[in-house]
Formats: sequence, structure tokens, C-alpha cells
Amino acid sequence: MLMRLFSNAVVRSFAPAAPDATSAVAPDSILVDGETIVAVGTRVELLDIAASESSTTAALASAGGIGATTVIPGLEIEEIDCAGQVILPGLVDAHMHSIHYADSLTDLDLSDVRSLTEAVDAIRERASQMPFGEWVVGSGWDINKWDDPRYPDRELLDQAVPDHPVAMWSVDLHTLWTNGHGLEIAGIDDLTADPFGGEFVRDDEGSLTGLVREDATDLVARFIPEPTRAEQVERLDRTQKLFLSQGLTGIHDFDSIASTLGWYDLREADRQHIRVTKYLRGPEVPWAIETGWHTGDGDDWLRRGGLKLFSDGALGSHTCHMSSPFPEPHVHEETVTPDEAGAEQESYTYPGTVPEDALSSAPEDANYGIAQMSEDDLFENARRATEAGISVAIHAIGDQANHHVLNVFERLRQTTKEAQERFERPLRHRVEHAQFIQPADVARFAELDVIASMQPRHCISDLHLLHLIDESAQLAAYAWPDLLAAGAHVAFGSDGPVEPANPFAAIYAAMTRAHISGDAATSFQPRRRLSAAEAIRQHTQGPAYAAGLDDRRGYLAPGMDADFIVVDTDPYVAEGLTVPADTGGTGGHGASAASVQEGPLDHDGLLGYESEEALFAHAEAIRDTTVALTVVGGQVKYQA
Repeated sequence: MLMRLFSNAVVRSFAPAAPDATSAVAPDSILVDGETIVAVGTRVELLDIAASESSTTAALASAGGIGATTVIPGLEIEEIDCAGQVILPGLVDAHMHSIHYADSLTDLDLSDVRSLTEAVDAIRERASQMPFGEWVVGSGWDINKWDDPRYPDRELLDQAVPDHPVAMWSVDLHTLWTNGHGLEIAGIDDLTADPFGGEFVRDDEGSLTGLVREDATDLVARFIPEPTRAEQVERLDRTQKLFLSQGLTGIHDFDSIASTLGWYDLREADRQHIRVTKYLRGPEVPWAIETGWHTGDGDDWLRRGGLKLFSDGALGSHTCHMSSPFPEPHVHEETVTPDEAGAEQESYTYPGTVPEDALSSAPEDANYGIAQMSEDDLFENARRATEAGISVAIHAIGDQANHHVLNVFERLRQTTKEAQERFERPLRHRVEHAQFIQPADVARFAELDVIASMQPRHCISDLHLLHLIDESAQLAAYAWPDLLAAGAHVAFGSDGPVEPANPFAAIYAAMTRAHISGDAATSFQPRRRLSAAEAIRQHTQGPAYAAGLDDRRGYLAPGMDADFIVVDTDPYVAEGLTVPADTGGTGGHGASAASVQEGPLDHDGLLGYESEEALFAHAEAIRDTTVALTVVGGQVKYQA
């Protein structure tokens, strides 16, 4: 097979034994044979290695421009000029919903609307373009960002769109807004009981409002027509091309059987260009056990992951399971002016104890979120999967949910050990999101060897929601460095389409913990920032470990899979960075010795930059990174 030489670059290998920031002779090239890296070093060194593999040597031909290639006669090698840009390991999104993401590129997007009126107008406009009676489907609405922050209901939809059933998902995908037509099709009326772990929201008279939360959404969503299998494949193909253009070489996919079939179809058609680790949903477990699905099976492109379970809901929907109650959303219960809404929101700023008068006067009426499954039910489902050789990933956002999930994994330890011995493979359990953690539970992630699968963009997207969290609980919030310092494994992702998939925006979020616009004044708990290098590790080595592929992926070295990207921004070098960028991390698994610092939270939050301005300048440059090439399995899968 033809060898490839990617040359004229600054190579940041992130290999544990390679001090990228301090190397005397920095590598500038990568030599690839098939899907595997042969060597990382200087161009001259790698040409010598290539020549030793060939019977002849030859004069070198020049290659012009980024991505330009030439075949060097005699060496049977194709050289690709990277034009002096930076090579990084391929980034992997450890938590992605590929079908939802694909659908979001087609369905109605309400993420930019700023009021209930705007949302209804957008739905009416989309309905006017559709055949009579078809479902109007969309997502992205967020009342927490509306000028009139009151919950939507069916009344306005019934007036605006009487001839179409409507299904509009909230931005966190945990609440569905539908109309009377949609409820009727689903067979749901005022007498329908709430399922365990879900809710049909009702008004004071007991009438359905059209809001459906958590597990109850399934009872409506199952009536929404799905694209044909062929249409879904085309949507997935479009989506993977977007991911490749953003520097992703792999994803951990948490969607349903539809995405499993879609990826299989792309694989069979030789059209899959991004690596996928596929996770199961609860209803698929009997089928998975019957067909012999085991975590770690599959091939290099489509790998079998574990089972996803749900412990609670989401912060924005007030359904994550907390140890302290949410304040009553009085501003949502009546129409208020934007000025009044702003004043109400400003009275609850983080940090701050939730005022007593913001809570229900009756303790039994206080909202602590929703426990979608009891601890015992979670354990029984997790035990069944683990005994069948399937690892477990449990969604937990609230601190009480995380506490229960850690209890489940503690009870599961012996079962996991026995299953790993029986199936001769690691079964690495995970907590998805882990946004709010009780202080005593931070160390338990490391003690139980449970991976914290986290999404940095959630931190900065939730800035306007943090008034909902009671500061007196002293929770570890979006506590990536705390977990790393405790010795836990962390893997970063996006939860797309809840957040955009672009991993460079996530790295910005980890570095700044501030609004995506770059407003330093919005930074939340700066002492919990991560350096660019450490954030990249959680997008490379973190997902590799979670998938059981840490011996093949996550950094660039001989024998590793040839997955890497060429970008225009160096995470190690920036004006105002006074110490090597690698020293800004907090250690933990996968970190180099240089990144370990004493008291990882006991610093000024500058990560080695001489000023806040210098830190934000570099973070914003990383946020705006342009990807020139994405290489997966040694082949260029994307070129700008």
C-alpha cells in the first residue's frame, strides 16, 4: 500500500512520553502506512525510514500549498504538504446524538427565537409550507433566554396551527411542547396518568398544557413519523461531513436503533468516514443480549459501546435530581414585561443561597427534579447489562442523581469484575454529564474507576441558569479539574445537538468558563479552568480510554491509528503565555508529569498567561480554529 508523508507542520503529538512544548527538535512530519502511524519526527528522519522500506531512493519532488500532494518516485510515498500549520490528534466527541443532530439540520430550529410569540410565528410559518396534517417538528426553544420567560402551552399552538400536530423539543431535549392535535393522535387526555419518570404538565384545573417532560415524551414521540432508512442514511452522511470539517475523527453515539442501522448502512456502502462507538438505549437491551452484543465488539469504524440509562432530567427543564429544591419559577406563571423578567432573574445570581420565599411554602410541593429511575431499578438494569458483557453509561446531572448513580456502580463492582474476566475485556462504566457533584462524591469517581463524561459547553450555556442552584450546598459544579486531580478519568463531548458539535468551542469553554462571545466578566469559577492542552486530552485520550481504545488512539505515536487533523491555531503557543501551556492542566489520567500542579484549584485561573486578556485572546483564537485537513485511518476525509 502507498505510504503517506504529512510534512511541513508543527506536530503536537500529545504522546505521554513526548514533551511537545519543550522538545529541542520538534517533529514536523508524520509517516503513515495504510491506517497506521509508522513514525513521528522530522521530514528527513521519516524519509530515511520510508527509504529503508523501499528498494530504491529518489530525488524529492516539491508539493505546493496546503493539502497538495506528490508521489515521490522510487519511495512509493505520497507527500502531503501541511503548509506550516499544526497537526493535532483527531478529536473525538464522547457524547453525541447523531440522529437528533442530523434531524436538527433539517427540522425547524427555534434556538434563535427570543419570545413565545416568535416561536409560535416560526411554527406557523413552517406549517404553512407543509402538506395538510403533517407533523411540524423542531427543537431548540429555551424559555430561560426568552424576553418573556413563561412556559409555552398548547393554547397558542391550537390557534396558530390547528391542522397540524406539533412537536417542538426544548434545547435540552428533555421537554416536548405539543398541541391538542398532537396529544389527540397520541391518545393522551386530561385523565391520562403520568408515567414513572415523566410528567404531562397540567394547569391548576388539571387540564393538559401541552408540555410533556422526561419519560412521558416517549408516549408522544412514538407517533411522529420517522424518515425512511434511506433518508436517514443521507442525513447521517451530511452530518458526518460537518463533523469532519470541525476536526472530529470519531464520535460516541447515544441515539437509538435508527442510528445503529444508519451507520451500518453507511459502513456497508463504504461511505462511513468517521469512527463511531455506538451506545444502546434501554429498550434495545433484550435485542442486544439475544444477538450477542458485547461492548468492544465490531470493527475499527463501527464499534459496540455500552448501554445508556437515565437517572434524572436536565437543569434547564428543572428536572435534574437535586438535593436542594429549585426556586419556584414565579415569573413563568404570569405574563411579565421584559424589564420585570430581567429584574426577577437578576435577584437570583450565582453564587447565592436560594431565598426561602422563592420556595414553595409546603415542603412536599418543592421541586427537587425528577428521578427517572429508582436506585434499585438502575442497579437491576445495570447488573443485567454488565452480566451480558455490556458496559453502562448513566445520565446524571443533579447532585442527588450523581450520588445515586455512584451508589449503583459501587454495588456493581463485583459483577463488573466477574464480567470482565469472563468476557476478557474492560467494561468501563460512565456517568454522562456529572454537572453537579456533592463534594464527598468527587473522589468516588476515581475510587470506583467511573468515567466522568462531561460537556464543557454546558457550563457556559448554563450561565443564565446557575441562579437555580443553592450555593449553600457547596456543590462541585462542572468540576473537570476536581475530578482529574482526584485521579478520575474524564472524557469531553458536546451532547449535540443540545450544544454545537464544534470541539474547539468546547476547548474555549474549558479554558474560560465564560460566555461564548468572549466576555471575561461572565466567567464562572475561574479556578476550575483547564489549559488548552488538558482540554484537548479530554477530547482525545479521554474518549479513547472510555471506548477501550487507549492503546490505539488518543495521541500520535508509532503503531497508533492514523487519525489526526491539521489546524491553523497552536494550543501550546500564544502571546502572553509565560509558562509552557502543558503546565496549566491539573494532572489526572493521561496527563503528562508537567501538567501536575499542587493544589489544582488553588490558583488565579490564569493558567500561566500573563493576564486575563492574554488567556482570552488565545482561547478565542482556539474557539475560531479553522480545520485544513482531517485524516482518519491515514486517508484525507476532509480538506478545506
